[in-house]
Amino acid sequence: MKNLLIAITMTSVLQNWDLFLPQMILGGILGALLSVLGILLVLRNMTFFGITLSQAVGFSVAFCLFMDWDREIYPILLSCLLIIPIILMRRISHIKEDVILGILFVFFASISQVLLALGGNVQNHLMASYFGDILTSQVKLNSFGIWTAGIAFFIYLAYFRRFLFLSFDRDEYRIQIGNPFFFDILFYLILASAVTVAVNVLGSFYSIAHLLIPVFTLLPFVRSTKILALVSVLFSITGTIAGFFLSLAGFSHLGETIYFPTSSMIIVFMCVFSFLILAVRSLFKRLF
Repeated sequence: MKNLLIAITMTSVLQNWDLFLPQMILGGILGALLSVLGILLVLRNMTFFGITLSQAVGFSVAFCLFMDWDREIYPILLSCLLIIPIILMRRISHIKEDVILGILFVFFASISQVLLALGGNVQNHLMASYFGDILTSQVKLNSFGIWTAGIAFFIYLAYFRRFLFLSFDRDEYRIQIGNPFFFDILFYLILASAVTVAVNVLGSFYSIAHLLIPVFTLLPFVRSTKILALVSVLFSITGTIAGFFLSLAGFSHLGETIYFPTSSMIIVFMCVFSFLILAVRSLFKRLF
């Protein structure tokens, strides 16, 4: 009986898939963009920075929602301002970087919780900025935020080699090109803008997952950055589509059908898929 109900639900979903297509496309595009941006984060060992940035962006989105600053440009501008002290703090040489990032992470998490004391609809805003959900997203594909993320992504691709050069040999970069300050700032602003749009639409957890999981999973298999970008995009889109349909399939429990939140199911699927790929690789290496 349960299998029959699941089959009927899946058939219904497939028959009405066009109703969810805009949200699926939106989630797929943003996830794919983030997965490519995540290449340099992982290669530069900036994983914790990405998590801290996402926490700061989550605060800026929640704060703008609380202040009724409903235009998409406001959280982007606030996130770009917040990233300046984060960069400055990371450059304090006598303190380990991960300690600084840990402090900043708990700071932004705590300041977000402080907003709860202000009342109003803050709790819903915080939940939206952390967890999000594709199905409840009302952002259109031609919105200001999506255009901003797209422009940031193309600038990132245009200067990718320079960012890569800067990431692995700063001294040689200074000798051949000069002061890296401008491209350092440009990289961080691109990252802040794209992550803000993704958090504003789909939540910070969704953004962190797509920034880190595809590259983390596929880097042991691929050494070319071009191929890594391509397979990371495919991984991200696959995770988005699979998680989307899993959340819509639902299951019967105590006489009612339960549906899981879409964004969370996408993250769960990506994590399980990543674990299986790496487990198979590890087993294969042990056997052969």
